[in-house]
Amino acid sequence: MPTAITALVGNAVRLRQITKAQANALLRHAKHHSEGHLLFMLKLMADKHLTFQEAHARARKAVGK
Repeated sequence: MPTAITALVGNAVRLRQITKAQANALLRHAKHHSEGHLLFMLKLMADKHLTFQEAHARARKAVGK
């Protein structure tokens, strides 16, 4: 898992943009998906306050796996 993703997710938790549970799910998710997919999901979850499942569905359509 790229350290850049880990740092961004940690920063989002610190800034209270996403919850710890969402962060843990996103980091587990990093094992199966591309960096672009994860960044897209993180942006949706932090900026638009989408759930993990909603962000994942949109990321699959927009970026792919």
